[in-house]
Amino acid sequence: MSTVENQKTFELAARRGSDSTALRATVYAYYKAVNDGRWEDVANFFHEDGVLLVPSQEPKVGHDVILKFYSAHGRYFPEHHDDVPVLMVDGNRVMTLIEFHGVDREGERINYWNAGVFTIEDGRFRQYRVIFDTAELPAWLRRRNARWNDGSEAG
Repeated sequence: MSTVENQKTFELAARRGSDSTALRATVYAYYKAVNDGRWEDVANFFHEDGVLLVPSQEPKVGHDVILKFYSAHGRYFPEHHDDVPVLMVDGNRVMTLIEFHGVDREGERINYWNAGVFTIEDGRFRQYRVIFDTAELPAWLRRRNARWNDGSEAG
């Protein structure tokens, strides 16, 4: 196979989401956009009918709903950073382990781990499932939920 044919094969594999280097680059670029707070760019990593699955919430389907979720996240955590110490590829799926560092809008520091499973098709996310380590979050979640339940927070 010639160099040109090899390049075409690599490009096709990347578009199909089967090239592990392209998959890794896509997911790292997503986290860079998250860390930069570029919420429209984050939503654009998803297919038009892509799905974001977050524990204890209804599925978020489509760019508008996903953008709304991430924009709210950005408002709630004006300081945030996701470190990505582990990223594994299996076919068109990528699993990450993330250490989240942030400060919520009330000034409370929070640090927790979460995992994510991305299903990637044609270079974009078909689905992203977030899995939180709620063992580290109970006190913070209780305080947050109490604020939401008393009406002082608008989800």
